[in-house]
Amino acid sequence: MKSRARVFFRVRTTILASLLLLPFLPTSAEAQSTRPKSTRPAIGEDYHFETTFAWWNPGLVGSVTSDRLDLIGSRVDLVDDLGFDEKLRFKNLRFVLRPGRKHKVRFQYTPLTYEASGVLARQVTFAGNVFDAALPVDSKLSWKVWRLGYEWDFLYKSRGFMGVVLEARKTELTAEVASLGLSGSVAAEAPLPAIGFVTRVYPLPDVAVNFELTGMKMPEFKGKYEGTYIDLDLSTTVNITNNLGASFGWRKLDTNIRISQDFGDLKFSGFWFGGAIRY
Repeated sequence: MKSRARVFFRVRTTILASLLLLPFLPTSAEAQSTRPKSTRPAIGEDYHFETTFAWWNPGLVGSVTSDRLDLIGSRVDLVDDLGFDEKLRFKNLRFVLRPGRKHKVRFQYTPLTYEASGVLARQVTFAGNVFDAALPVDSKLSWKVWRLGYEWDFLYKSRGFMGVVLEARKTELTAEVASLGLSGSVAAEAPLPAIGFVTRVYPLPDVAVNFELTGMKMPEFKGKYEGTYIDLDLSTTVNITNNLGASFGWRKLDTNIRISQDFGDLKFSGFWFGGAIRY
């Protein structure tokens, strides 16, 4: 009982103290509001053209399927069946043209290529060919994405912004499996639109924290294309000067796509680092 009374006394004392402080809060807020606010853009925001060169080190998870010659293709796992379990470093290019403070035209190119050799643990059917278990196979996967988009920053302040992104994407998929004179391959490309959200905050004048999320669920188009994908990018940029910055972050790209008789379910995720030059 004594402990409950002691707790009640402390709570009551805290509430009374808070009520006594309330009259002084508006005065404090007014004093803060009279301070001059800086409108100078953060370091790295005064530019018309920006180019970013980065290295991305993603892990790969997913599968591909290819139906040919009335043969239903197997769902070939990229890691368990083909052995694409090695993390590789890939180049990533990005260009931004900024005609106005709230307007940006963006282009990005991401090429990913994997190669592996191994022994099949089961029989798989791919691109009209049957590959028996215990056969040695050489495999190659090429995944390329071109992004052309427009960004409108509907909210822009001296220490950050929020915006929307509209994009046109072109995705190109090439997969090859070969073993003892037997080979199968697929090569397909598809146009994919995208819409997304982007924001940037400057906790320090020369440090920016960036968040970008784009994607789309595309219904069947011309009886050949269908897909769903999400592209998430979290990063931090340290601006050495207004014209030079260093960035590092984490990106995740999930794509589930059908192009004619070829299917791909691919997930790339990993850290990246790079540099930006602005003019």
